[in-house]
Amino acid sequence: MECDVLIQGGEVIDPSQNLRGVRDVLVTGDRITAVVESAQGVTAEHTIDARGLLVMPGLIDLHVHVYPVSPFGLDADPLCPAGGVTTMVDTGTAGSYQFGHFRREVIDRARTQILGLVNLSCMGLQARNLGELLDPRYADPEGVVRTIEEHPGVAVGVKIRAGKHLIGDGEQGWDHFRQAVQAARDSGTWLMVHIGECPMSIPEMLEHLAPGDCITHCFKSGSTRIIDENKKVFEAVAAAAERGVIFDVGHGSGSFLWETAEACLDQGLPPTTISTDLHTANLHGPVYDMPTTMSKFLMLGVSLEDVVDMSTTRPAKVLKLEEALGTLRVGSIADIAVLERREGRFLFEDSYDGTRIGDELLVAAATVRRGEIVPGGGGLRMRRLPDA
Repeated sequence: MECDVLIQGGEVIDPSQNLRGVRDVLVTGDRITAVVESAQGVTAEHTIDARGLLVMPGLIDLHVHVYPVSPFGLDADPLCPAGGVTTMVDTGTAGSYQFGHFRREVIDRARTQILGLVNLSCMGLQARNLGELLDPRYADPEGVVRTIEEHPGVAVGVKIRAGKHLIGDGEQGWDHFRQAVQAARDSGTWLMVHIGECPMSIPEMLEHLAPGDCITHCFKSGSTRIIDENKKVFEAVAAAAERGVIFDVGHGSGSFLWETAEACLDQGLPPTTISTDLHTANLHGPVYDMPTTMSKFLMLGVSLEDVVDMSTTRPAKVLKLEEALGTLRVGSIADIAVLERREGRFLFEDSYDGTRIGDELLVAAATVRRGEIVPGGGGLRMRRLPDA
């Protein structure tokens, strides 16, 4: 038997198949052709010795910014091997005026799979510090719907940053929020809402969200959180999660607080999906990459299987791509992450200078994207050791 890539002897974790165990993974072309306990008599063009490593579906980061026209935007392809991320969703860096350029110059040229949410603001995040919807003339719900129609399978939803310093306060803020909701409905897609200092409460916001819509930055500090002043999860939040509203981490440089995450986990409200909100201001800390963000949830007591699920299978379901992505099923796209699970004492930081010490750090060791081994790896720039 012949194959192009053989990943040999790793501990396979694939929540889509309830699979965990030592396996060999065979890849031919851009597809997974076998997952077996021991591949005998196989001739492979390339072999990855994964003994002692974790093998899982390629990670899916549901929240990044990779349109470099914006001050936020990173170059997508280096993030793939650095973090084991084979699919990423750019969340509203481009609006209707720029999405065509974003696709031509970035998405279609990238080795990494990039999908995009279209910002309600026609200007996207080109001037992110100025508030993209403080001037109502920038709101373009019709353009959002048109853009999604023009880029099927690439423009996959709608994004609004719903802080009143970004969309306006009072009725202006409400108008923009309703326009974003309606654009998602009219386009037949879903809405991601960046929360924080919003002109409405989270329970009020959730009255307008449908199953499949998403609250990102769900574990932030400040005002407009999913917990009240006593750190109790709002009943409306628990009910929304039950009916299928997505609660996404979106760590970022200002949107992840240990105490919020701990309060929610203690009350039985884990995140639906783990994501980074990677951009230029947090690439070298406190976020670094997906494996580091995943490691923080291991430190918080979430099981490895659940952490992998929140980073692969669940985001694939959010995107309605679970048959092709977030799985190692035979016949699926050969997007594979191989991670090293380092043991020791590691310092982890939230977005507000709070620190915790964990005993595990996940690091990208090898990444396969559509059947090809991607050069590079995670390195050790995210490793921080406590003084004592």
